[in-house]
Amino acid sequence: PKAIDGNINTRWSGSGIGAYLTLDLGSTKSICSVSVAWYSGETRINTFTISTATVATATFTQVYSGSSLLNNDSQPITFSSSSVQARYVRLTFKGNTVNTWSSVSEFKVFQAGFAHPGIFVSKEQLAYVKGRIGAGAAPYTGYYNKARSSSWGQITYTAKPVSVMVCGASNSNDVGCTDACNDGLAAYTQTLIWQYSGNVSYATNAIKILNAWSSKLTKIDMDSKNNSKSNGVLQAGWLGEMWVRTAEILRWGGSSGWTSTDINRFTTMLNTIILPLVTNGWIWGNGNWELTMAEATMNIGIFTENSTAYDAGLALARRRVPWYFYLASDGALPKAPPIYTTQAAIVDLWHDQDIFKEGLAQETCRDFTHTQFAMASTTNMAETARIQNLGLWAEFQARLVPAFEFHSYYLINKPSPSPSWLCDGKLALQNMPTWEVGYNQFYVRSGLPMR
Repeated sequence: PKAIDGNINTRWSGSGIGAYLTLDLGSTKSICSVSVAWYSGETRINTFTISTATVATATFTQVYSGSSLLNNDSQPITFSSSSVQARYVRLTFKGNTVNTWSSVSEFKVFQAGFAHPGIFVSKEQLAYVKGRIGAGAAPYTGYYNKARSSSWGQITYTAKPVSVMVCGASNSNDVGCTDACNDGLAAYTQTLIWQYSGNVSYATNAIKILNAWSSKLTKIDMDSKNNSKSNGVLQAGWLGEMWVRTAEILRWGGSSGWTSTDINRFTTMLNTIILPLVTNGWIWGNGNWELTMAEATMNIGIFTENSTAYDAGLALARRRVPWYFYLASDGALPKAPPIYTTQAAIVDLWHDQDIFKEGLAQETCRDFTHTQFAMASTTNMAETARIQNLGLWAEFQARLVPAFEFHSYYLINKPSPSPSWLCDGKLALQNMPTWEVGYNQFYVRSGLPMR
């Protein structure tokens, strides 16, 4: 049927409540999720169930029941944290808010396991950008040339690994910390240049950078009570974001030349040095830390194909996002970690902000830089989850859209004076390259009329 032809502009339609569409996978497979794109999805909410069977004549077992979102995008639906054995997958229409027609533009079934490359960017996205650069299209070509001419894009770039990394608060102690971040940016930049140019020399140098660290690093020294070592978990989070994003493409994005021996050593470094520092999160203080750690944990889970780590990262994200981005429905005070039990403690956590309006973030009154760090980690995780066919975008939309609108308003308009109710009229306005991923999801893919 036209619902599986890969063309969003065609559709399958069935009349009446109870109309259903059944896909035959050809043989019994381990599956855990589907995606559904509804025709005219921006104008109606569809109610439906998903059910499965291993034999066509058997009774189908329902594995999911729910409603669609108001958009035309392909909506991921995960119905099992592990997998379901099925040959036949059925979507049954239960009604919508406009009529009794079921109209499905695309219906896809996904086997259990991780998609690769599947951290922040997919194979299809990499191929798309490569094609745009090949066509000389803006702005892709301009940014590609900028990357190639940057210090991070030089084939002569050399890593500066250390054995024991020590990272103090506010860069008060920096033993390998800045170098590790710069090396990560260089490795990622050169990995992308390899993808877009086909010149494997860039992949070779990116591999050298990662190998240099996995061959030497033995410890990230962390002591939360000692300012000279207190940023260790945050540093581990940053490396789990950038290093692992790079490694994912090098391992799964084509013939990079990265050997299994080197991959195994890098994996060991992740599992023994970085993952233990990030997987339990950070309940204290500013939320950008825990959101960074959540992203790192998810990334490591995907790269190492460790579903336990991936699920742990998701759990951290799902607990921290409601603590970080305020909704009016939260009540007079924001949601907060359980260690903050009084109004005074919550106001202190929110940097002395005591009036709460929708879109405000926990670090807004600290500065917009750290707020955007948190927004970036959250949108990065949602995009990675989308590639893995999990609908974090839908889960986080109610909090992220107001946050995007709130903070972009002040960055664009720079009101002077700032309103007295907000941060005592003192806003630290810094603009960061944070916005494109969320804008693409909410405005371009989903068609939301963002202010």
